[in-house]
Amino acid sequence: MRKKLIIIIALIIVAAIMLISCESKEDKVEKAPFTMTELEVAVNLPPVSLLDHNGRVFDRWNFARMWNFVFFGYTNCPDVCPVALVDMNDIFHKLEDGQDMFNTQFLFISVDPERDTVETLKEYIPFFNKEFIGVTGDPGEIAKLTDKLGIAYIRVPGSKSEEDYLVDHSASILLIDPLMRLRAIFTPPHDAAFMAAEFRKLRIKYKEECCITDEKGETVIFDYRKKENE
Repeated sequence: MRKKLIIIIALIIVAAIMLISCESKEDKVEKAPFTMTELEVAVNLPPVSLLDHNGRVFDRWNFARMWNFVFFGYTNCPDVCPVALVDMNDIFHKLEDGQDMFNTQFLFISVDPERDTVETLKEYIPFFNKEFIGVTGDPGEIAKLTDKLGIAYIRVPGSKSEEDYLVDHSASILLIDPLMRLRAIFTPPHDAAFMAAEFRKLRIKYKEECCITDEKGETVIFDYRKKENE
């Protein structure tokens, strides 16, 4: 695992050097626009039972009362996943100085649970940010979540052995609201400043007005409504 982290560091450094090199060229190629799609009809999360990288149960209610930046990937991913986690770390630091980090969490959910065990995620995730949460579990439970959220992934056979495979997967970062609903999608390329700014707008737009729990603490009712002047 330590060797894998060293490789990841090297890949990130190479990517940074290439980016600097590309930006230094005096060409007139326009940069791709940064995009966030806010869903007019939010998508409710299905009931699932997974595990976080500390071995604790992680289900739909772990999304409740929190704004959730979510990326689906896997620890053996050679490029897209480490870059996305670096992007999320940048977003984290752009938000942490203000009130925007209140009830906000960052999740990395594995689409390769056969290799991404709790132990693997526990070593991998803190490398990017100790506050991030890695999630894994039964492949069927993960499929229930990805199917509902429109996350596509497929295993690509490796050339050396059955265990030496890649996973092609969606590269978007999702934003799930405190009502456990998919609220917005950030498609790549990702820009931390843009994403932090759009997130702040959504926090203002949707204001928590009601939170009620029953005597057993099992039922939570939220009432998110648009501000009266919108």
